[in-house]
Parts: sequence; C-alpha cells; structure tokens
Amino acid sequence: MPPMAGVTDLVFRSIVRRIDPECMLATEMVSSKALMHRPDKTRIMDLNLNEKPTGIQIFGHEPDVMAYAAKMAETHGADFVDINMGCPVPKITKGKDGCALMREPDLAREIVETVKASINIPLTVKFRLGWDDSSRNAVEFGQMLEKAGACAVTVHGRTRQQLYSGKADWNFIAQVKKGLSIPVFGNGDVFEPEDAIALLEKAGVDGVAVARGTLGNPWLIPRITKYIETGILDAPPRDVERLISAYLHCVGLIRYKGSKIGTNESRRHLTHYTKGIVGSAPYRARLTQIENARDATVILAELAEMVEGTDGKKEFLFAVEQENFENGKDPGKRNGDCEGSIHAPIDFSAVTPFAKP
Repeated sequence: MPPMAGVTDLVFRSIVRRIDPECMLATEMVSSKALMHRPDKTRIMDLNLNEKPTGIQIFGHEPDVMAYAAKMAETHGADFVDINMGCPVPKITKGKDGCALMREPDLAREIVETVKASINIPLTVKFRLGWDDSSRNAVEFGQMLEKAGACAVTVHGRTRQQLYSGKADWNFIAQVKKGLSIPVFGNGDVFEPEDAIALLEKAGVDGVAVARGTLGNPWLIPRITKYIETGILDAPPRDVERLISAYLHCVGLIRYKGSKIGTNESRRHLTHYTKGIVGSAPYRARLTQIENARDATVILAELAEMVEGTDGKKEFLFAVEQENFENGKDPGKRNGDCEGSIHAPIDFSAVTPFAKP
C-alpha cells in the first residue's frame, strides 16, 4: 500500500494491520523542509511496533534537506525511505516537488544519490509516466533512478496532466519494467483482486501497489495476496464487517487526533466504507454531518440493522462495546476533552451477548 496524503496515517495503517499483518505499508508523505523547521511535523512519522514492514515517504527538491529528512525517517524506525516524485497536486508541483522532478532528471538523480549515501536502509521512489503525454519519460527516468541507487520503484500509470482521470496505462508500465533490473511495482486502477492479476500479467511487474482501491476496503490487499498465492478468491467482507471497521476507524482517529480533527477526518472514511451498500445513501449523507463519535455510532447501528436486521445491529453494537472495554476509555477523550465521547446509544444490557472467539 503506497503513501496517500491524508489517508495512510497511523490509524489507517492500524486498521490494515488488523486484517493483513504482512503487507508493505508507507506513511503519508512528509515535507522534508517542514521537518527541519517544524519539529511537530515528525508526528506524521509515528510508527507502531507491530506495523512492520513500513516505510516513510518524504518529498522536496533540496538534496541536503531530503537527506536530513531521510535520516530522521531511519531514526524513527522506518524499514525503508520512499521519495515522492509522482504527486500531481499543483500545490506540490508548483515548485520542484513531487512529479515536477520528472522535468528535472538531473536534480532527481542528485537527490537520490545524496539520500542514498545518508541512510543504511533501502531507498525507493514513486513516480508517474511523465509530466504529460508529450513527455512520457518514465523509462529513462526509472533507469536513471536505478543507477543513482534506488532499490525499487513504484510507477503510477498516468501522467501528471491526467491527475486521476482516464485509465492507467499498464502497457507503458510494462515498458518501464522491461527497462529496469530492480523491482518495479505497478500502480493504478486496481480495485478488485482480478485487477491485480491482470496488471501483473499485462505489465510483468514484480508487485502491485494498491492505493485508492483500499479506501473503505482494507480487505483488498489480503484478498489479492491470497488470490495470487492460492487461486482462491475470498468473498468481500459482509456489510456489517465494513460498518464495524468504519466505527473502529472513526474512534481511532478521534483518540489519536482529538475530537474535532478526528471527527472531521473520519467523515470521508465513513463514506468510503458505506459506498456500495444498497440503500446506504441517506445514511451516508448523515455521516458527512456527524459532530462526534456518538453520532457515527447511532447512524452505523441503524445501517447495520437495515442491512442485516436485528442480528446485524446486535453484532455491530457488541463490537462497539468490546472496543470500548478493551480501550478502557471513551473515544474522544483526549487532553481532558470529552466532547464527542460515546455513551451507548441503546441499553447494552438488552442486547444478547455474542460469544467472543
């Protein structure tokens, strides 16, 4: 799972690790310059002891500053450092950061060489096909990165100009793979296990990096892995399982980031988890307006009852009760702030308990 800004934080990764203990993860990208001037930014590098293997992604365009950030990442326990040379967002590319470095190959080479010399852990790079269709230089760019010291690369099958529109060009990713001897991960338009198999076969890549496909669907990568290794295609999770994960994600964000920020950030994750559930649109609209964790619990419990009846609601509320018991405190309670904490929306004593496996 490659880095996703505003997504692959400590909480999201912990959700993934509950389901898949072994997939390779990466943090959100962190500004190398910010790390030098704002020590508080190191929180984005927070890692759990049980989330190995995990890399930390950095971005920037000043070689020495990037090397400083890479050393910090290593100190924080990263298993590898990933350099972002693919972000297409204007606020990143308006300087020479992200995908803008594909227009500055000499500078990109200097960055990789400088960072490589400063750390003792592997260095990887993520980039795109090129800046636009008239300058698709991914093959030459990848070859340059390999010579400069990158041990693996991830290639997103779109140009910067495309952003996330259109289809990812897996054929061009195949050209990058053919031109390099280091491992190449293909990325783009993998939303089902069958997509991953198709990308592996079409591009001949060494692995698949799944980003947007995991939003609200942390089960995707382990389903892909099992399908590749055994040929067995597991069924998607039940709707109630998705709703339980949505709840855990929501309260996890609130505990980690505080009531206000955690609640705000959880809204979009809650909508991702509920997409595709038949009849969920009205509930999803309400989830975008939640003010605290209690609101989310009530709405998700109602949705659980809609999709799987009374038993579905009981299963969901048992998971709520169990999570609260295991954590020993109300979600939303951080630095004395109890706003948004959960007090059971129904009488749990009236719910028939489930046997814990």
